[in-house]
Amino acid sequence: MKGGWQVEAEEKTDIQYLLSRHLLKQLLEKGLINRQEFEAIDRENQKTFK
Repeated sequence: MKGGWQVEAEEKTDIQYLLSRHLLKQLLEKGLINRQEFEAIDRENQKTFK
């Protein structure tokens, strides 16, 4: 069983990833990045935050 602090750390990491993805979507919707850039950055973020 995981300690409470570890679960909280994992939840924080999940929240950080979701926030980064939300911001990326905004950049995509505003035309500041294209779909390929979005996907490449998201893949890197997955590695970083998972």
